[in-house]
Amino acid sequence: MRTGYSRWKNPAELAVIAVLGLIALLIRLYYVRTAVVDHPVRGDAVQYLAYAMNLLNHHTFSIALPDAATHAPDSFRDPGYSTFLAIIASITGMGQAFYETLLDAQAVLGAVTAALYGVMVRRWISFGWAVVAAALLALWPHSISMGGYILSETLMGFLVAASLWTLDTALRSGKSWQGALAGLAFACAALTNAVVLPFAPLAGAWMLWRDGARRHFWGVFLIGVLVPAMAWGVRSMALPAGQSSGDRVAMNFVQGAWPEYHPEYIRSFQGDPKAVGDMAAIDAEYRLLRSDRSQGLAAIGHRLGSDPVHYLGWYLSKPIELWGWNIGIGQGDIYVFPTDNSPLTAGTFLRATTGLCFFINPFVMLLAVAGLVLAIVGRRQTPAGLILAAALGCFVTAVFGVLQSDARYAVPFRGIEVALAMLSLAAAAKRLRVIREPDSGVTDGRSAS
Repeated sequence: MRTGYSRWKNPAELAVIAVLGLIALLIRLYYVRTAVVDHPVRGDAVQYLAYAMNLLNHHTFSIALPDAATHAPDSFRDPGYSTFLAIIASITGMGQAFYETLLDAQAVLGAVTAALYGVMVRRWISFGWAVVAAALLALWPHSISMGGYILSETLMGFLVAASLWTLDTALRSGKSWQGALAGLAFACAALTNAVVLPFAPLAGAWMLWRDGARRHFWGVFLIGVLVPAMAWGVRSMALPAGQSSGDRVAMNFVQGAWPEYHPEYIRSFQGDPKAVGDMAAIDAEYRLLRSDRSQGLAAIGHRLGSDPVHYLGWYLSKPIELWGWNIGIGQGDIYVFPTDNSPLTAGTFLRATTGLCFFINPFVMLLAVAGLVLAIVGRRQTPAGLILAAALGCFVTAVFGVLQSDARYAVPFRGIEVALAMLSLAAAAKRLRVIREPDSGVTDGRSAS
């Protein structure tokens, strides 16, 4: 893996990325001030707000409703997003001011996320492709619409981008304190969505073994990752019996093992008898797994074994479900909750860009796969930061492939997909240039933009 990076050739390039970030911010602020979410406190948002209010009012992390008689601590949800909500509520109080401030804050986080990936693609590939990446992420509909909900994906996307940027910067400088800061950034991401919790320790341990010249750097990186995560783990193990993160993993595992879950989810609320029956069967399987792990796993194995070809095809299709377009657990299309007056579907310019993104989405996915192959094949020339970003993308694809896959869950990681797609396009552009100008002497992949 290559660890050297070219510096910004002139401040104008950084200014262009900053302008694209500003455009992303204006779009997101316009969206959250225009779109109207029908009953925004529903589904997962109820639990996130319950945790936040209990942190403020009872100084405990509990899923219990704020007006409940008792507020026993638990670890069913990860603490990051609810802590974020509690911080905002401590400033604004609960009410309309809280809701508006939250949406504005998420608009800022979404815009910064797009700009951070622009900076990283500039380092990894070239300025030209950085502009394309930042513009694409500024306009990507899922990233815009998700900021209008009381859900963790926007914060998680920012933390993933910040973690990768901090690690990439630390690798450039080689400074150990920056490595520790990168570890802390990954720990914050893991405490917001535990799906990524194993990644940084595994990646850090691998690099500690392989990168002998910088063992101290990777050692402090691991310390930065593990200390906060282990502290939360110790707290969770000390809790009395109750809902835990293990229960949530079991729930997602069972739901992800049923191809019927997504199509029947909405229909079950509409009273469809078959959908109601399927959802009851899924819930029964989860309760069995929770009460008796051996019997639960045996029941799941028996069901999967009853039609192995069908279920194998389902699991093989789950990466497409993850990186696809439609949000299955929710309203559908690019919306989780019913949303009226959305400029993404009712406006003019943003409706056009949404249609364009819908058209190119499968091509971006295929280009990202090609970029992944290029990064692996040319790993000695590929920047270490891009290799680690690609590894994170593969890791979350595998985890969601085992658990539940949905386009909503890919939102925090879309920047990685776009960066890999840009790598593929840059390689294709370079190859085309060599074919057209065989004597041009192009040897540096960064010249293709």
